[in-house]
Parts: sequence; C-alpha cells; structure tokens
Amino acid sequence: MELLNPLTIARGDNRYLLKKIEVACLAGDAVGNCMCIRGVRVNGKWRVETADPSERAKMPAVGILISKSTPTVGVMQMFGVCDLFTAMTPGQLVLVGKDGDVLDEVPVILPGDYFWAQQIGIAVAEDLLMLSGVASMTRYSG
Repeated sequence: MELLNPLTIARGDNRYLLKKIEVACLAGDAVGNCMCIRGVRVNGKWRVETADPSERAKMPAVGILISKSTPTVGVMQMFGVCDLFTAMTPGQLVLVGKDGDVLDEVPVILPGDYFWAQQIGIAVAEDLLMLSGVASMTRYSG
C-alpha cells in the first residue's frame, strides 16, 4: 500500500512544520530573548513578550526572538537549531532565565521566592542551541 499524503503520518514530517514565525513583540524585547505569549493574535501575528520564570503569567516560553525588523515586529524561532549564542557546553540542558536570557542551571532561589524551570533546549555545540519546543515546567521554591 502506498502512502498518498505524507501529512497523514503521525506527528508529521518536519519539512511541513513552521520553525520560525513573524511576531508582534514589544519595543523592549531583545534579539536572543526567550519569548512567551502575551495575548491573542493580531493581523495573524502572535503577540509575544520576554519570558520571565519568576512570574507565572510570563511562562512558558514558546521560542527565541531571532531578529527584529521594527521595534515591535520580529521573527521568533520555535524549534530547531538556533545559532545566536556562544560559549555553551555541548550536551548541557538550557533553561529559560530571568529577563529572557538562557541558563545552564537553576539559579539560587531566595526564601519566599520561586522559579519556573523550563528546558528550552540543549546545547549541541558551543554556538548551537537545539530548541526542543517543549513547554513543561517545574516550580522550584526557596
């Protein structure tokens, strides 16, 4: 039996999945920031802002801002290989950090504070981050 439509394969073929999308971001969002959803789509663009694991409303991260064409329009990469970073340890899990940066370990948490740890990807080389597209989080309390 021949498969007529490759899109019928469970989980699909990554050739048909969007890895990068145009987004409506905030003027203060910087290239390299981990991004979360901030509201409903406008003109077909996802509205995003910098993720912050110390605020539940700004998690989970859904991708990394890889470019900006104007202060409020950019391109976000959701999964796949991202080459924006340097000095990473290959094989190291990468977490979403405060202010949208990336971390290689859970930070020190003060008493009464908390941190939503989300693995956004894994370093596959010193300058390559493989974004996993996983949104599961673990809450660490101080």
